[in-house]
Amino acid sequence: MEMTRSHCPASVTPLYQQDELSLLTGGTLRPGGLALTTEMLSCCEPGPGCTVLDVGCGPGHTVALMTTVFGLRATGLDPSAAMLAKAACQSPDATFLQGEATAIPCKSHSFDMVISECVLSLTGDIEKSLREMSRVLLPGGLLILTDIYCKQAGLKPDLPNLQSCISSAMPLEIIEKGLYNAGLTLHTLRDRSDLLKQLAGQIIFSYGSLEKFWQLFMGAEAARRTSCALATVPLGYYVLIAEKGANNG
Repeated sequence: MEMTRSHCPASVTPLYQQDELSLLTGGTLRPGGLALTTEMLSCCEPGPGCTVLDVGCGPGHTVALMTTVFGLRATGLDPSAAMLAKAACQSPDATFLQGEATAIPCKSHSFDMVISECVLSLTGDIEKSLREMSRVLLPGGLLILTDIYCKQAGLKPDLPNLQSCISSAMPLEIIEKGLYNAGLTLHTLRDRSDLLKQLAGQIIFSYGSLEKFWQLFMGAEAARRTSCALATVPLGYYVLIAEKGANNG
């Protein structure tokens, strides 16, 4: 799910590594799961054999979906060797690369599509990551992004004990600016905050409260502060499709 796992301080365990979140999301580690992925891929109407790069592929559920259901030639990129090993078990015929979104180890103009789900906010440099995604796209290629965002500019949750896309959420204006600067034209932008609320509801149903869920990963006081911080910052979840200009090299 998250891309910059290597940026995490040693004392902070990234949320993507927690088995509890994996169980809640069916292993995909993000709101909406494979149903949302299928919806967005279907909107793009990729033909069989199209080349696609999954940036931050994690355990490889999206790569498996793209190869088996859509018939795409998929490549998965992730900084975690452990995640790549899991992904390769699911899709032994797919290609997997170890690397970061800010320095994608692929040639320019290599892919018809790039997909990155709940990853961009954690790459450490959104603009650089978007430029890299654009670079490896063929002219006219499509980028699919999903991620958490801040609904109110200037407000970000202060979560020092939590490394996740929640703690690194950005306003949509920053995402749109990054797309423009990378030579990408925004075609579709949808607010899917309902999926974030749905996941929160699953957590409450399974653990009794959000605070009790956070206590699985941190002390009781830190969990209380985390819950309070999240309650004061309006967060949403977006999905978008952008296109690389035909004249952009």
